[in-house]
Amino acid sequence: MAIAGLIAMGAAAVFTALAGAWHILLLGGMEVSESTWRLANTLREVGGLLELGLGLVTGVVFLRWLARAVAAAGALDPVRGLAWTPSEAVLAFLIPVVNLVQPYRVLRDLHDGLAPAGVPEPAPRPLLDGAGGYRRVEVAHAPRAGAVRHAALGVWWGCYVASRGLGWAASAVPALTAAEFIRSRAMFIASDVASIAAAWLAVRMVRAIDSRVAERHRRLAYASDEELDLLLVERDLQLRQDLARIAHFDDPE
Repeated sequence: MAIAGLIAMGAAAVFTALAGAWHILLLGGMEVSESTWRLANTLREVGGLLELGLGLVTGVVFLRWLARAVAAAGALDPVRGLAWTPSEAVLAFLIPVVNLVQPYRVLRDLHDGLAPAGVPEPAPRPLLDGAGGYRRVEVAHAPRAGAVRHAALGVWWGCYVASRGLGWAASAVPALTAAEFIRSRAMFIASDVASIAAAWLAVRMVRAIDSRVAERHRRLAYASDEELDLLLVERDLQLRQDLARIAHFDDPE
């Protein structure tokens, strides 16, 4: 649902940007009929309503996906867990000023915390469905977990913040003259372009994180008892190291 909402938001931004570009082209023409100008205004208003409605719906389903992904990541890390709780991850997007930087940190930690290397690859499993015949046995191969670079995560959130800032700035520009109207429409188009880029990068990010959740789950589900025991030992050692950093933790009183 989050991916579908992001794609719909990108499509709405494309529609609105094209309507805004048509507005600018009409102003550059010699004569524009009233019906044509009214149609251009209607399309621009429809695009704005679509962006508003889809933005609200997509925001809800995206934050719901984020909360579920953070909860899954914490449960699927047998050693350290995740530094963020689902509620903290959601609030990072909602608190003013904090949401300028914190969402990037949340998604970065979520992505890195689900790295496949965090859990050892279980031994290959033979497929006993007879597909390979009696001379050879087919082996199940692990799917490749997706990944996105930190730079891509930064660009994603930067594009989103830029799109909101450009939209607010464009709304504040008075459209009393043709030049002011063109400047306002150009800023709205730039906001739409940033929204398109943010939606595309967000889809990549969601798919990568979902694939990492699936891969982490697969590794834990098919790990042997010995591999799971080693993870528990590693978790205990990590806990002892963390406690040792607390001042005077071992001092007898």
